[in-house]
Amino acid sequence: MKFLSLAAALVVAATTAFAGGNHDMAMGTITNLDRKSNVVTIDHGPMESVNMPAMEMGYGVANPSMLKGLRKGNKIHFMVEHVSGKYIVTEIMKQ
Repeated sequence: MKFLSLAAALVVAATTAFAGGNHDMAMGTITNLDRKSNVVTIDHGPMESVNMPAMEMGYGVANPSMLKGLRKGNKIHFMVEHVSGKYIVTEIMKQ
């Protein structure tokens, strides 16, 4: 139950953060998916919206259903938000 409450809080916080700022979609390639931990690893270019250089990094997702239909090697457009000290993918779609 605590996990569900935390997940719901992250979704609300991510949605609120997105609504209040200037956020551009980034492009990248999925290099790993950990569906048990709800983490997607993405090799991406710089993301100015969160002041992040190009890198490969694992990100939690705001909603586990976002990983449905994704596979290692997929080219994606995605959005990352800095929520409660963590970088969270709030939107993701295949190119």
